[in-house]
Amino acid sequence: MMQTILESVAGSRRLTVDDKDSTLDLLETCLQEVPVYRWFLGEGASPEAYRWLAQAMFEMNIHGLHGVFDSDELIALVAVTEPDAPPVTVSEELKALNRHYMTSIHGFVDRFREFGQVCVDAAVPGAIDIPINAVHPDHRRRGLSVRLIEPVLEYARRRGVPVTGSTTHPHMSAFYSERGGSMYSEYKLTGGPTLWMHRWDPPLAGTSD
Repeated sequence: MMQTILESVAGSRRLTVDDKDSTLDLLETCLQEVPVYRWFLGEGASPEAYRWLAQAMFEMNIHGLHGVFDSDELIALVAVTEPDAPPVTVSEELKALNRHYMTSIHGFVDRFREFGQVCVDAAVPGAIDIPINAVHPDHRRRGLSVRLIEPVLEYARRRGVPVTGSTTHPHMSAFYSERGGSMYSEYKLTGGPTLWMHRWDPPLAGTSD
């Protein structure tokens, strides 16, 4: 299982519902830097709106969240979605927040639908996906993203399946490219940033790395 692979990363463990507050703190900080989330919420969005988006990401990815801790502080996390991931149950609290923000933020529903359709159209069948990769600003340039992603790539390579990761942040796109992720799709969101989609394919049968 993916969580077993990631548990080999020093200082890391699977995140659970007990880690909700610390996970939302980290995501709320990081999401404000990511072009697609600023596009979703609009410039000048409130901290509460980013907190809502963080909660949505937390609940939708709870089965594949893994975090790195420094003492008791969550400083980095990655979400990994496998093709056979179990279904997600959304809390009543999040449903209420969804209704509030999706109806109160002008144009949000249209932007969300556009983004979702682009992702569906570009989906790679059978791939393991990395929908979230976040490192706290105070702990960057320490190789934390590499420590979290490389075991996922190795796990997928041994299983013979591809890995995908999309981003609207130029730095993260370069990070994926530097680690062998080929860009297989590029899409300019309406009135927003460019979405770059990368994939890592396993070696062909009978070949070696």
